[in-house]
Amino acid sequence: MTPTLSNFLWSIFWGGAVVAIGAAALTVISRLDRIR
Repeated sequence: MTPTLSNFLWSIFWGGAVVAIGAAALTVISRLDRIR
């Protein structure tokens, strides 16, 4: 595997991880802090 391909795959992985963590945090906050 070339270094370029490796970096590309890692960037996709970490980008997805950041999006997943952000979505999970928003979900938790929205459930804990409901508007009455």
